[in-house]
Amino acid sequence: MEKKIVVTVIAFWLTLSFWSGSTSVANDLCSEAMSKLLNCLPFLTITAPSPSLACCEAVGWVSQHATTTQDRRDLCKCLKSASLAYKVDPTRAKELPDACKVPVPVPILPQIDCDKIQSSID
Repeated sequence: MEKKIVVTVIAFWLTLSFWSGSTSVANDLCSEAMSKLLNCLPFLTITAPSPSLACCEAVGWVSQHATTTQDRRDLCKCLKSASLAYKVDPTRAKELPDACKVPVPVPILPQIDCDKIQSSID
């Protein structure tokens, strides 16, 4: 168990390193989202049959904080890198919003073009 935690922490920091060159606000949003969404890893990597309450709360947080087009694009790039680093199952990533009953404006998919994400809130 301890080894899994160490690997998760290392992967988390590697993911954040992919995010270099972005603004401080984008880094803060990415860091906060990643720290919260770590609760979703068991579901997203198929080691848990359903997302935990903490995971669904994290999904809700992301939904609430991805309010502008730029926020959504920044989070998309962050989550895209994370999905690759953590080997997220794409099917589980698609199922997460429905499993948590929370609409998610930012998909957690490695093949998405983040620059095409829009927001009707701007």
